[in-house]
Amino acid sequence: MDKFTYSIFKFSTENQLIQNNDQVLISLSGGIDSMSLYLLLNDFKEKIDIKLHLVHFHHGLRDESDDEVDFLKELAEKHNTPITVIKTNQFKNKKGMQNLARNWRYENLERIHSELKFDKIATAHQLDDLIETQIWRILRGGSLFTLNAIQLHRPPYIRPLLQISKAELKNYLENRNQTWCEDASNFEDNYTRNKIRNQIIPLLKETSGGNFEEKFLALNEDAVDLKEYFNQIIAPKTYESNELSFIAIQALNPIFARELIYRFLLHHDQTEITRANINDIYKMVLQNLGNWKIQLKRNNVVYGKSKKITIITKLTRGTL
Repeated sequence: MDKFTYSIFKFSTENQLIQNNDQVLISLSGGIDSMSLYLLLNDFKEKIDIKLHLVHFHHGLRDESDDEVDFLKELAEKHNTPITVIKTNQFKNKKGMQNLARNWRYENLERIHSELKFDKIATAHQLDDLIETQIWRILRGGSLFTLNAIQLHRPPYIRPLLQISKAELKNYLENRNQTWCEDASNFEDNYTRNKIRNQIIPLLKETSGGNFEEKFLALNEDAVDLKEYFNQIIAPKTYESNELSFIAIQALNPIFARELIYRFLLHHDQTEITRANINDIYKMVLQNLGNWKIQLKRNNVVYGKSKKITIITKLTRGTL
C-alpha cells in the first residue's frame, strides 16, 4: 500500500467510514473520481477484509457509453469484483435531466444496497465537488448550515475522498498508469454547475491568495460544528411533529430559528424552499400574528394559527 493510499485508508478507518468485514457498494462512472475510489478501496484489502460490488449507470446519452461499459467490465474482471450495469433511455431530451438522472441513480443504488444486504454505499465525491456545491448554494441564498454541502458519512452513504482534490486523484491514477473514462459534457457550460466548475472556481483560485481549498474546507467544518450544536439543543421531534409552535421558534437565536423552520418544512416534503419563504414565516412568528398563510411552490401553503405553524399540501387540500 503506497503512502497516498494509506493516508486515505487511515482517514477512512479513523472516521469509521470503512471497517473490517464491511460490504461496500461502489458507484462507478469510470471517471477520475470513481476510478480512484474503486482502486483505493480495493487496495484496502491489504489491511482489512472488505467485500466490494460495483454499480455502473448507462444513461443512453453518449455514443461512447457502450465502450465504457466494456472497459469497466474488463477492469472489474481483472480485480475479481462483481459489477452491475443499469441502462436506461428515459432521460433523452428531458428538461432537468441532471437532477432526474441523479435521483434515478440514488434510487437504484439504494435498491441494490437493500437487495444485496450490504453495509454501505461509497460515492466518489471529492473536495472539488464540495466546493462547487458550496458556491452553488451560496449563489442561491443558502444559510451557513448549507455550507456543509456534502456529508462525509450519511448512512448508508460514505464519501472517503471528500477531503481529496481532483488533481490529487488524477496524479494517483497517472502514477498507477491507470486510464479512465472522460465525459466531454463536463467541459461544456450548458449547466450552472459546469459554469461554476469551469469558470468561477478557476477565477476564485487565481484571486484567493493561496490555500483556496483549505478555506472552503474550513467553512465546511464550521457548518458541521453549527449543525452539531443545533442537534444538541433541538430535539428532532420538535420539527418532525405535525405542528411547530411559535414559542419554539421565538426562543432561539435568529440563525437557529430559521434553521428550525427550514427543517420543519423539509421534513414535511417541502423541497423547493426559498430563503424568502423562511424569512416571511419567521417575521410572522416574531410578530405573533395569527390566521396568516404563505404560499409555497407547487401550491402548498404554510398556515399560522393559534400560535402554531402547519402545512397544507395540494394533495391534502384535494382530499378535505
